[in-house]
Amino acid sequence: MSFPGPGRGRDSDPGNNHVVMSAGRGAVLVAVAIIAGLLMLAVVRDANTSGSATESAPVSTLPVATTLVVPATNLDGSPAATSGTTVTTKPKKTTSTTAKGASNARPNDQVVVQVLNGSAITGAATTKTNDLKAKGYQTAAAGNAVPQNGTTVQCKAGYEKEAQELVSQLSTLGTPATVQPIANPLPSGFEPTANCYVILGK
Repeated sequence: MSFPGPGRGRDSDPGNNHVVMSAGRGAVLVAVAIIAGLLMLAVVRDANTSGSATESAPVSTLPVATTLVVPATNLDGSPAATSGTTVTTKPKKTTSTTAKGASNARPNDQVVVQVLNGSAITGAATTKTNDLKAKGYQTAAAGNAVPQNGTTVQCKAGYEKEAQELVSQLSTLGTPATVQPIANPLPSGFEPTANCYVILGK
């Protein structure tokens, strides 16, 4: 006994089979589209990644600077003479080793010296006066003094450096001498206008 209509079941309906097959095909197409889309995204992403890597590290080429040495020439084309700078260094001023340089004493011609004879040798004071005059000193007339041992130099206040210089000058004349304080008041025979006195001794 057969029943007409829908009572026959879905599998026996050819239209129902067509719907099942269409749904399966649609699912396959959707899956293929998704896979294709994913593949395209991967390709695009790889392209962007490689492109950004390339862009982030650009290769830059800098121009090479070349220095040319051009020889100097005159207006007519002939080589120009090069002038160097000469530096002249003056030697430093050295201080004289003599007593005058070391003591900064007045020049000899600004010092008046009187020689007094205490050696008991006749004419000794006159001879030494002439020697000191030859050294540039101004001299007063030679005189006599109380006999003493050794030659001494006595100078007025403010002429201490000149006294040392006078000792040095006497040494060059072969007469060793020592500085001694000047007597106050001046002894008889000492010329008041003199600055320094040389008393010759035995």
